[in-house]
Amino acid sequence: MRSIWKSLIILSILASSLLIAGEAQSESGERTIRIWFSHIEPENACMKEIADSFSLKTGIKVEVISRRSIFDSPRDLANNAELKDRPDIVLMQAPDIGNMVVSGLIMPLEIPPELRARYLSATFDAFTYNGKCYGIGYSLDTSGLIYNRDLINESDLPETWDDFFAIAEKLTIRNNDGKIVQYGTLLNPKDMWFNYPIIVEYGGYYYGKAPNGTYNPYDVGLDNENMLDYVKKMKELQAKGLTLANENATESHISAEFANGRAAMILYGLWNASIYKSMGVNYGIAPLPRGRNGEVSKPLATVQGFVINSFTRDLEGAMAFLDYILEDDNQQRLIEAGNRCERKTGERNPCNIAVIKSDYIRSDKILSSLSSIGFNCEPFPNIPEGTIWYNYVPTAFRSIFYGDRTGGEVNAQEKLIELANKIRSDVAAISNLPERIEIPLYGYIVFSLLVAGAIALIVFLAVLRYRRSGNAGHSSSIRETAIAWGLLLPILFLLFLFYVFPVFHNIFLSLTNYSGVNLRNYGIIGLANYREIFTTGIEGLMSMTLWTITFAILVVGQSFVAGTVLAVMLDRVQVKISKIYKIIFILPWVVPSVITLLMWRGMLERDGLVNQILAVFGMPSVPWLSSSLVAKISCILVMTWFSFPYFMVIASGVLKSIPRDYYEVAKIAGANNSYIFLRITLPLVFKALFPMLIMSFIMQFNQFGVYLLTQGGPPGDVLGSPGSTDLLITYVFNTAFNTKRYSMAAAYSVIIFGFVGLFAIVSLKISNRRAYE
Repeated sequence: MRSIWKSLIILSILASSLLIAGEAQSESGERTIRIWFSHIEPENACMKEIADSFSLKTGIKVEVISRRSIFDSPRDLANNAELKDRPDIVLMQAPDIGNMVVSGLIMPLEIPPELRARYLSATFDAFTYNGKCYGIGYSLDTSGLIYNRDLINESDLPETWDDFFAIAEKLTIRNNDGKIVQYGTLLNPKDMWFNYPIIVEYGGYYYGKAPNGTYNPYDVGLDNENMLDYVKKMKELQAKGLTLANENATESHISAEFANGRAAMILYGLWNASIYKSMGVNYGIAPLPRGRNGEVSKPLATVQGFVINSFTRDLEGAMAFLDYILEDDNQQRLIEAGNRCERKTGERNPCNIAVIKSDYIRSDKILSSLSSIGFNCEPFPNIPEGTIWYNYVPTAFRSIFYGDRTGGEVNAQEKLIELANKIRSDVAAISNLPERIEIPLYGYIVFSLLVAGAIALIVFLAVLRYRRSGNAGHSSSIRETAIAWGLLLPILFLLFLFYVFPVFHNIFLSLTNYSGVNLRNYGIIGLANYREIFTTGIEGLMSMTLWTITFAILVVGQSFVAGTVLAVMLDRVQVKISKIYKIIFILPWVVPSVITLLMWRGMLERDGLVNQILAVFGMPSVPWLSSSLVAKISCILVMTWFSFPYFMVIASGVLKSIPRDYYEVAKIAGANNSYIFLRITLPLVFKALFPMLIMSFIMQFNQFGVYLLTQGGPPGDVLGSPGSTDLLITYVFNTAFNTKRYSMAAAYSVIIFGFVGLFAIVSLKISNRRAYE
């Protein structure tokens, strides 16, 4: 035994020595720059070649890190900006820089006139915040007028928006039944991204600008009188069938109609260009029509560009490599690689003017037209409050154009005023953070003493219990116990790291003002978040809690009963047939839930497969996802369909352990099958599976699949209120990622954890007491 302990100590010393040596080598080694780049592998390979060339010239090593998605960059930078493996340069979307700047995570850049002259103005405008430029654009995502050349000639494209509407109506074709078989255009009334140029045409806007050019988030241009003209126009188009008929449909449906050759013109980008090509659509892209002022309308644009980490270890090296990336030749190589070279997919739209004028771009009419739009676009606002509108505009426009939850007409002016006021309210909430509570040093000392005392008490009680067990006097028992705890230490450490620590860290965050605009310098604010939840948010909390409990109980109860019934039925058939049916029934549990939920979402749409089947039998369509009550029933049924195979498999095993004597005695007493199932089988299976039922309840209580199925909808009639099918966990998600109030989301999570934990403890106590009795 001593030799084992000596070996373990020697291995620990060697591992520590190697770790320290590695740290020392990395600290004293060559200069290294790390860049977080792209999700496109050919583009990453090209960047590595450029990095190797830079290293040969300067001696500075460059690590190119491929990324899963550019949408992860802000969160990942916030978590890694000061760590050992921190990035020096990050490819990021310009709309995300507001939070990064306010939190001090990225640094301003000096842009020389020579560099400005070589790039589009949007390259720098998109990354300018409070008069300082924090990044340099590389690729510009925007939209235009995509048209089908087989349905409309380029020479016939609309010059103005009035022409656009008139031509769209002219190109719309209906069959003898009045059903549209070809759309002149197809718009989404709920959208404010692709429709934004039309909104501007009628006098609406996102956020106004101060005289110095900075955005004023309190100046929301969605409740002025001109917006009523936009609503009137969209309702006219809606009556003519030129907008989406289904309130749950999205831009993907519009793109699908275009891909199938059933739409002449749409307002979209080249994100689905590969699909259009594969479907054989002869398409083109052109600038938007001119507005009433005679100028070409500006589409919204998202610029992707490079920013510098404020905590870079080698600012000089990072700036040198950034300058090297921005050279025209290197930009040309990167853009070509990003567009898959000769495939010219349109995934990258250059910001560099020399690349825009290159033969690679000019030789392709699609890429050339798209790049020309970059000279005349409006970058999406990069302020921290920039995306707030997205939380409410689709819901407000849905009510205006499709009616409220009961289908009743909504007063457009009142809803627009409510929309603008809600945005201003959230702007104020983001800006007005609760005051921090300054805790003196003795407060931390007292807290540490209390924690240490609690740990000491737990250890004392454990030792006291051990001594009372009668094993305290045996040296062999002590040695074995020590060895057992030593072997358990690694797994206990992992459990603490991945389970215990996150719980306490989440509790800590719920007591702070941690938010999207306060990612680093947040502090303790006490119970302010809980006070807001249990005062202003108590109505929403109670309604969501009631629905969540109802949902979890019904799903678990139905799944348990259905699974047990199927297990009993399969137990009575031949073994081979039973195996076949078990495989069939278990498929819903095996197939990835994301795929299955999206499939169910499509089938439950107004014109989905389920309603098509009902129509065959002469039955009316059912609003599976658009009616509040029916949507809740749909969620319960779909999640039951997901869960019952699990209980069927487990119940099959439990049935084998039930003594057959029970059934024989019941049959002799004259009991029928229903009585035997309800009075013998079901209670015994329930008793055996009770711990699993508790775990299933907890899983359904935190079921996120509902959000994939319904997006929390149908939305509430009051903007900002929980949707009809929002569970507590989905509302926490919306709070955290839509409003960026991370500490508030943490407080909700603590409440959920407390409720579920209390439920589990009480349930297990009751179960153990009944088992003992």
